[in-house]
Amino acid sequence: MRHTRKHFKKRGRDDLPMVDMEREVRDVASSNDVRTLVQLFPEEIEFLLMRLPPVTKVEDLDTLSERLSGLGGKEELGFSPLFCPLLIDAACQRGIFPLALSAGGDRYIFAPKLHYHRCLTQLEPPVEGFPMANDAKEGKFQVGLLQVSKKYLSGRNEMTRARSFDVFINRKEDIAPALSLIVSQHGENWMCRALRACFVHMFLNQERYRTKIVVVTVRRHCYGADSREKAKTADERVRDFAEGDHVEEGDLVAAEIGFIAGDIYTSATGAYSLSGSGTLQLAVTGEAMRSVGCKVWDLGMAMAYKSQVLGCVTFPREKWLRLVREHVADTSLAEKIEGRLREKFSEGVAVRTLFSLADK
Repeated sequence: MRHTRKHFKKRGRDDLPMVDMEREVRDVASSNDVRTLVQLFPEEIEFLLMRLPPVTKVEDLDTLSERLSGLGGKEELGFSPLFCPLLIDAACQRGIFPLALSAGGDRYIFAPKLHYHRCLTQLEPPVEGFPMANDAKEGKFQVGLLQVSKKYLSGRNEMTRARSFDVFINRKEDIAPALSLIVSQHGENWMCRALRACFVHMFLNQERYRTKIVVVTVRRHCYGADSREKAKTADERVRDFAEGDHVEEGDLVAAEIGFIAGDIYTSATGAYSLSGSGTLQLAVTGEAMRSVGCKVWDLGMAMAYKSQVLGCVTFPREKWLRLVREHVADTSLAEKIEGRLREKFSEGVAVRTLFSLADK
């Protein structure tokens, strides 16, 4: 098995400059205030106000749907020059996706997105509010439809050191490698540095926020007593592996960042470095979330593959907002689910084991 970068974003013919994600995470961990206020010129603010509803405080999120509807068409974005964990937490609790929008150059503004249609699938059907299914696949996540390659399903074998893969969720040591892989693949995009800082802060301080940040990683299994040292070396390779490099023990091959509000899991972004491991990322994420009690998987904007292999159906905006209000009403749910994730996956679960449980 060999790593690939063929699908990574390029600058001309070259890979994008490497980002020192370990340093980013250390800076966030040592900071008392991770908020970022983006400086905008008066004419830029005027331009934005003509097109997007402003969001300067939590209360503005409560009227975002109404203000977007007042613009006509299918507008979905608000805007704020402020990136703030409290504002992001409040947005997630209201079914509003935390996004960043380029403001020119290397500047980004916070652009909370309220999708005109939201793409959802049930992890524990039936979920009230979902339409009656026309067939057995519609509206339900079924891991078998993803057809994960058999090369990822081998079991562990200490004698032969057979190639095997493990799923880890919400380990603190995984946040930097996961983000490093994501930025290497996608570049500086809507998950910009200011937004990453808020996500990392919320991840490192889960107890302060109702929204629980989730970090999913898939690694090649490490054998032997020196497995932690191998994993550390593997993380150093995340930033600089080359096309065609062998996948060594401990290597990260897929990662996802998302969040839990109530018992709804929302995928935010992800990346992979091995052929077929993008599909694997989706499969393990869905199965892991189902195993700890998430009832709904929110996949954001509608795309063909989401309905074809993830069983997604689309919810219009107001129906989505009603669903969120119902599912976040129990303020203890997300905390319990995140706790189960750490308890079950912090030491790693073999992909084969996770999927075998799904078959029972």
